[in-house]
Amino acid sequence: MESPPGREAEAARSPERRTWYGYGRLARVEKRGTSRYLHDLTYAFADVSVFSLPGVLLVFLAAGTAAFGVRTATLVAWLSMTATVAAIRGGWVTPLATTVPGWVSITPALVALRIAYYNAALAVTVAGSLALAGAVGSPPAAIAFAAVLAALATLAFPALAEAAYRRLAD
Repeated sequence: MESPPGREAEAARSPERRTWYGYGRLARVEKRGTSRYLHDLTYAFADVSVFSLPGVLLVFLAAGTAAFGVRTATLVAWLSMTATVAAIRGGWVTPLATTVPGWVSITPALVALRIAYYNAALAVTVAGSLALAGAVGSPPAAIAFAAVLAALATLAFPALAEAAYRRLAD
């Protein structure tokens, strides 16, 4: 079954992953369970880190050093986004508002959307988690709020990207 435009459903449906053996040799290898998740985690870390780098750098260069402040919330949100992308890519979690499994493909049309969305999601997640932690009167709660809000933002991205890709293709 073919993936819809802008989505990588094959990775979610198959335990096979492309592996590099060095010296230009690529192969498709079947990976199960933890090995597949770790493979997808490295992919997800690169995807999230590269495109959210402007926001992450801005926070880590400018923000204060409070134990449960902006830096901590940003780090937790960044890692939560990475773990959620890996879970979606591997097919363990289905994204919100779509029935298609798998993560968003990296295409030129979706690079700008990724940069805008990832950085906006980080900003809103961090601000929201700190505001919610302040509202409940527990600064450590910012960590939990950041993890949950980032995961929700990441779960919503595939449906948005799929709709944007279809609109651009028309």
